[in-house]
Amino acid sequence: MAKRRNDMDRGKFIATAERLILDKGANDFSLADLAKTMGISKGTLYYHYPTKDELILDIMEEHMSQLSKDYLDWFARHKDDQISEERFLDVIFYKGVKLFNRSKMQIYIVNECMRGNESLRDRYVELWESWERKILEGIAKVFPETKDKEGFAYTLMLLIDGMVMEEALSHDDEEMAERMKSIVLEKGAKA
Repeated sequence: MAKRRNDMDRGKFIATAERLILDKGANDFSLADLAKTMGISKGTLYYHYPTKDELILDIMEEHMSQLSKDYLDWFARHKDDQISEERFLDVIFYKGVKLFNRSKMQIYIVNECMRGNESLRDRYVELWESWERKILEGIAKVFPETKDKEGFAYTLMLLIDGMVMEEALSHDDEEMAERMKSIVLEKGAKA
């Protein structure tokens, strides 16, 4: 994120851009659309966000920051509780997939990364690894007997990514999500 954006501007840009992206999709959304919707000049917007990628990554960073905060707050509230493995997975899957409408942006970012956008890829990988570390902290608490905690966290991340893809394709299957959770509970903790 560029240093010249203050928090108030950033919040307005992100909230407005997110609404437009949810309406139009990340590929069809443009900075010109955002400037017009906000009633500002393109130059003003470009001063804060020279590229659409920077803006979309700021949106993802905001989501991941909120996701991490919510996740850590949940753990803090339950630090003395015996958190069931099933409840942990419910929270991980819900917060990782359902809490934010991030599927369109995530697919856009992954697509851009695959097309060779290295700066976008580097920032996205940082976000992904940060969230993976948060999940790893939770696994250490809830699944203390699991031998390969890193492999388990990575597996959960892949499941979340797959669920995000399914949601983006409007193929959200609650029964399948429950079946995946059962498999993880049965197999994952033994790994």
